[in-house]
Order: sequence, then C-alpha cells, then structure tokens
Amino acid sequence: MRVRSRQLPHRVTTAHLGAAYPFMAEGGLGARGVYIGRELFGGSFVYDPWELYADGVLSNPNMLIIGELGTGKSALKKSYLLRQIAFGRRTVSINAKSEDERLCRAVGVEPVRLERGGAVRLNPLDARVAGPGVDARTLLAGQLQVLRAVIGAVLRRELTAEEEGACREALLEANRRSGGEPTLPLVAAAMLRPSIAAAEALATDPDRLAEATREAALALRRLCEDDLAGMFDGPTTADIDLDAPLVCFDLSAVGDDDAFGILRICVAAWVQRALHGETGVRRIVALDEAWRLLGSVATARWLQHSFKLARAYGVQNIAIVHRLSDLSAAGSADSVQVQLALGLLEDTQTQVIHRQPPGELARVRELLGLNDVEAEVVSHLRPGTALWRVNRRSFLVEHRLSSLEQWLVDTDERMTA
Repeated sequence: MRVRSRQLPHRVTTAHLGAAYPFMAEGGLGARGVYIGRELFGGSFVYDPWELYADGVLSNPNMLIIGELGTGKSALKKSYLLRQIAFGRRTVSINAKSEDERLCRAVGVEPVRLERGGAVRLNPLDARVAGPGVDARTLLAGQLQVLRAVIGAVLRRELTAEEEGACREALLEANRRSGGEPTLPLVAAAMLRPSIAAAEALATDPDRLAEATREAALALRRLCEDDLAGMFDGPTTADIDLDAPLVCFDLSAVGDDDAFGILRICVAAWVQRALHGETGVRRIVALDEAWRLLGSVATARWLQHSFKLARAYGVQNIAIVHRLSDLSAAGSADSVQVQLALGLLEDTQTQVIHRQPPGELARVRELLGLNDVEAEVVSHLRPGTALWRVNRRSFLVEHRLSSLEQWLVDTDERMTA
C-alpha cells in the first residue's frame, strides 16, 4: 500500500530557486566566445570577457583561478590561451616553471628564458615599449611607478617621501645621461651621487640627499649587480617579439623567493607598459603564483593598479593561486598588503574555483560570497571540474580537452611512464 506524503507542497519564486540551486536556475552566458567545456546542468559552456563586457554582463575582464595542486588550473590556463589565440587574441604567460614548453611548440614560438648572466635582457624603464604616442608626462609616471615598486620590493617597505622624490630626479638625470633610454644601473648611480640640480629640486644639498636615499640606491644597485644581474641591467634585447600570438616568460632559473618576486614584477611591468602602448589589440596576461607579488606594499599596489587599468587597455589579467589564504597571508589581518589583496578580488569579476580543502571553505565562502550549496560543491569537485562565478552568476563546468590539448597539458608523463 502506498503512503502519500503529508508534507504540503512548497512554492518558491525563481529568485529563491536561483539562490538555493544556482546551477539549475542559471540560463547560461550565450554562444559567443571560446568553448570551455560542458555545463553539468545544461549544455556547452563558452566564455569571452570582451563579448560579456559588450553585453553588459561584466564590467571588468580580470579572472582569478584558484584550486589545489592537481585540480586542473594549469590545464585550464593552457587550453584557454590556445583557444583564444584561434580568435586572434595575443597572449602572455609569466610562469615559475618550465611547463609551457609544449604550448610554445604548438604555437611555433620559443619561450623567453630569464636567468642570471643570460642572453635576454628586459629594461623595465624602456621608453620604447610605451609606444610612440605617449606624452612625456605619462611616460615618466609609468616609469616612476615601476621604479618605486622595484625598490620597495627590495627594501620590503614603503619608500619615504625623500626616496620617492629622489627616484624622480634620478630618473630624469638617467634620461639625460642616456639620451632617452634610462636603465636601472644609471638610476642607481644618479641616486648614489645626486646632481646639484636634483638636490635643488628637493630643497636640499647633494650630500644630504645622497645620505637620505643611500639605502634605496644601494638596494637598487645590488639588485642589478647580484640578484638580477644580466636580466634587467641593460637595454632590452632586440629580438623579443611582443606581436607573437604567445609570449611565454620562463622564470624557472631563479629559485630565490625574494629575487623571484622582484623578477616577476619587472617582467609584468615591462609587459603591461608594452601593452598599454598598443591600441586595438586584445591581450591576455596570465600570472602564475600571483600571491608572490603581495609580499611588499609596493608590488601589491602595482598589481592592483594593473588590474584597475585592465578595462581601459583591453587587457585580461589572469591571476592563478592555490588558495585564497595565499592572498590574505601577505601580512597581518589589518596590513596594507592584505587590504590590497582583498581589493584584487573586487576587481576580478570572473572567479574559477577548483576543489578547495575543508580548511579553506569558510574563507572562500566569506571572501567570494558563496552560498551554502556553492560552498558544499567546491569541497567535492573532481579534477577538471570547477565552479565558475561570472559577476556572481554560478556555473558548474566540466573542462573538456581535445587530444592535442591533452598532450599540451600533460604534467604527469614522468610519473605515469
């Protein structure tokens, strides 16, 4: 004998249903963009930040990818860049490991390997990468921002007012001495021995100015002669082609954490300034282990500035981290670094969340505003499946790879051979 349930039917609005079961109630993002995979509660899932911006779905193009090791972050990054290249986008990958070699081979380019005493040099103050149409004031402001971020990263503190002023005067002096192509060693020399004109501009004398800024000048000099020797101590190597469909910077030769963080900010700053000087081109900049840039206030400020300018320059920044605690571990809870790190989340409307360990669930839920269902789902996701949140709209997506892409993203070859 069948027993009927005595529970009364419960009616809810679609708004309530969408909050309780967002994946079932979501209507999708449309059909324009690159194919990502299969939406588990729907059909195909495609995504493109520029198309979504044009449709009013997104107000900024930046993306955050988070997940434990082995959950599919790297596979998603590589296949996404490859698929966007097919749409004519130009892509840049800045990574800490030599794991983009197959992707470079598939696209037909060589990775740019940076190492001490190597053959490749990047001048983060290079005036030419900003483009021919940039006025002198804008060019100087961009160079100063990079210079102060690099010195602040070395000193692990914010610069004093005198040090900031000395940076400006030393940069102007280096410009005069070099005929318009300043380098970090020239700036360090100008700071160690400031000119009378530089001292008068700051209402002091050369000896007092040199003493007040000696620590910053010596830090910059040590950077050029020791930590990053042969990488950023001269003019930019002529054969680096930013017009290639993929430009991959391989930073694996530098193992020291301090030098690595500074190296990354130099590369990223050079790339960003080069991109800002070119209009009409849509580019993607993927930054692996982005949390390493949050160790100092100077580099954290620079990263936030880059994210805020993404919309103006048509650049999608992709920050890749293992867990959200990496962002908040940049300092104490009330530190400037942590506040800047949390500000990055506000400037990132596309969040791709792979499986998170139980200890991270409360933080993920709080910082990303997940509901109960979403928080429960991200703790049990299989590798290759992620919760996509696009301006707070939720999609459960299984990433699909072609046979070619399977070869590109295979990082277990040595373990399974």
